[in-house]
Amino acid sequence: MKILGIIGSTDSPLAHDGSAALIEDNKIVFAIEQERLTRTRYAMGQGASDAARACLQYAGLQLSDIDYIAFGWLPALRSGEKISKDISISKELTPFILSPELFGYSSPPPVHFIQHHYTHAAVAYFTSGFNSAAVLVIDGQGEGESISLYHAEGNKIELIESYPIFYSLGMFYNAAGRIAGLGGRNGHSGPGKLMGLAPFGQVRQEIDFFFDKETGRFSLPPSVQKAVDGSPEPPRAPAMGDFWHDYYTHHFYPYQHAGESSAAYDVAHFVDLAASVQHKLEEICHQLAERVQKLTSEKNLVLSGGCALNCSMNAYLSRQNIFEHLYAFPAANDAGCSIGAALALSYALEPSVSRPTRLEAPAFGRAYSDEEIISAISKCGFLPQKLASDELAEQVATDLENGKIVAWFRGKDEFGPRALGRRSFLGNPAHRETLGRLNKLKGREMWRPLAPSILEGHAGSVLEGAMEPGLHRYMLGVATIRPEWRSRVPAVVHIDFTCRPHFIREAQDGLYWTMINEFHKKTDIPLVCNTSLNVAGQPIVHRPEEVIKVFGEQDDVQTLVLENFYLTKGNMPKEVNTYQQTSSVL
Repeated sequence: MKILGIIGSTDSPLAHDGSAALIEDNKIVFAIEQERLTRTRYAMGQGASDAARACLQYAGLQLSDIDYIAFGWLPALRSGEKISKDISISKELTPFILSPELFGYSSPPPVHFIQHHYTHAAVAYFTSGFNSAAVLVIDGQGEGESISLYHAEGNKIELIESYPIFYSLGMFYNAAGRIAGLGGRNGHSGPGKLMGLAPFGQVRQEIDFFFDKETGRFSLPPSVQKAVDGSPEPPRAPAMGDFWHDYYTHHFYPYQHAGESSAAYDVAHFVDLAASVQHKLEEICHQLAERVQKLTSEKNLVLSGGCALNCSMNAYLSRQNIFEHLYAFPAANDAGCSIGAALALSYALEPSVSRPTRLEAPAFGRAYSDEEIISAISKCGFLPQKLASDELAEQVATDLENGKIVAWFRGKDEFGPRALGRRSFLGNPAHRETLGRLNKLKGREMWRPLAPSILEGHAGSVLEGAMEPGLHRYMLGVATIRPEWRSRVPAVVHIDFTCRPHFIREAQDGLYWTMINEFHKKTDIPLVCNTSLNVAGQPIVHRPEEVIKVFGEQDDVQTLVLENFYLTKGNMPKEVNTYQQTSSVL
């Protein structure tokens, strides 16, 4: 059974993080985000047609070969048939989801529309490897809710409670990033930046936003509640973002004209706001986690929704020991809902099928052949040099030891916002200047931290506290670096002595593990700096030509690895040919 999962539609300019996934017999065959193909961050209003075409092209299929199409949102449909409380089928919106010009159909194929938070829950639970779990979905908004609590057992996921959009923790957090000048107008990059800023500040003021785990009731600040009550209709996420923006401006922080116009030099004035908002997010999520545990009596918790990308919040929940084990899907944001929609429909249609073990890595995209890489390297004026795997690992480890920045491009694209050793910039953590160099070439604020890829077997010697693989395997938690290591790996030590670790395993990570192990042999340091392979305003690279262009244009990137091909700036021509994107979606 072949299912094409999709999130993203062209009928709304605010639709973001479009993606598509191909599921065959409950297995993820291919998945990719729209932004990787169109090279536009967040793919606002673009839908996911290019991503869907890439899925079909990868598998050598036509749309007519697909058994079912699943969409990760359940709109108010004028026509169609309701299959269950979470799923409806209709042809009504197919042209906005899959362009008839691109897919060549005359009669629109039907689409199974699946409730948004249910797809979030499905992608987290069905990739967790748990036999049962409590599920907590927290994001900006679904169709009419912003928080949902589920109980998953076997192949069934049952809704327990949900909370409306005016209690949106996603918009509460997003608005704080906007007012600090971190997120731009659409706000999508703000939450991640605000999380990194929070450890610089202190909680000096209480935010009167609360959740009671016993009654399951929220209470908003009076001014926000007044704005909600005064709305002519129940407010959607953008309105709630504005209400919280006004609250921060008038009741919490004394800058009447703060917001999108705030300049980067002013960010230090917002560190306490960031700390207070982060603290409140953790406090409320703690209460929600205790409530869902009480309602389910589960020992496992899976997290999904955009707020599950907040590494500090995830780690805070892990430390509370409410649950024995936590897991978050690497693409917990809306992009993951294409996979979630396909998996939700697959298990609805075949409820007795067995589920897979824990996801090892979200490597669902495209890998490239030697012929394709040689063509790209030669086209851009470089000399291809292929090394044996052991030789490549040793050479890159030497380059890192010598302080070089390495662009590492191997294997299939990773799905989601975290680079986990397949599309990464790498650096030497022993030099504090590595942090500044990588932030500069990526166009990031200089105060933002770097993450380490660390050999899992050595994590306990470098990091303190309990290690949660369901978070740290995917760079979705934080851990404290031991005092004796802080001066040894200063490039990955944040202001509060934490880092966002990425655990590396020999069996699953292959040459990436081998290279870090070689670096460990040379330096006695079992980790390297790892950040996503993209520059300011760009998504993570997808094609070889894109990373070669970055290598050619960024003076401080001295080494490029493309599969087993090794390039250095010594082989670089004076001018790099401009890369022209081809018509192929892959």
